[in-house]
Amino acid sequence: HDQQVVDLVVRGQERSFKGEGNGPVAAFVDGMRQAGSDIRVLDYSEHALSAGGDAYAAAYVECDVAGETVWGVGIHHNIVTASLRAVVCAANRAVAQTIPSA
Repeated sequence: HDQQVVDLVVRGQERSFKGEGNGPVAAFVDGMRQAGSDIRVLDYSEHALSAGGDAYAAAYVECDVAGETVWGVGIHHNIVTASLRAVVCAANRAVAQTIPSA
């Protein structure tokens, strides 16, 4: 069972939430849900972008955010960090889709 502390800006205020789950991604998503985000990870994939010990990893997530399907991608040397970035990417895309374009 993993725990993650999620620091988010909610309505202009920085707040911390502690999430729990059966892995770092599940714990991170639980923390986001405690912050009021209606997000669930539906699918997850990862792969190395090159060979070697210093290779970057890419993580892709399909998420349901408030009933809408959105995808996110994260890239980092550490696959856990790449995965968390992918979830944040999906959440940010969901928010961007709700903002009317000028």
